[in-house]
Amino acid sequence: MEVVLLERVDKLGQMGDVVQVKPGYARNYLLPQKKALRATKANLGQFDQQRSQLEAAHLTRRREAEAVAERLEGVSVVIVRQASDSDQLYGSVTTRDIANAVSEAGFTVEKRQVLL
Repeated sequence: MEVVLLERVDKLGQMGDVVQVKPGYARNYLLPQKKALRATKANLGQFDQQRSQLEAAHLTRRREAEAVAERLEGVSVVIVRQASDSDQLYGSVTTRDIANAVSEAGFTVEKRQVLL
């Protein structure tokens, strides 16, 4: 199935790219999440009309993200876990743990925004 991407999708393409994807991926993820449109003539025309609005919205979101990144620069959090005498952790530190610790430090972070 051919779709036109409305935003950048990892390992797939940039906004405006017409890409070939499996029908299930398009039906179950890209289309419901409003990340893509089917690549029909009508949708391509609609995308061309909305392209400047979409780019402006992405630019504002990027600026906001960069501002938050500047405030997060240098912030450190301590997560306490049990460890052996040789400094081996018995458990693990997950994205949820990191997101909770950063949230307690005064920032709004979701666990899906944390990359390990």
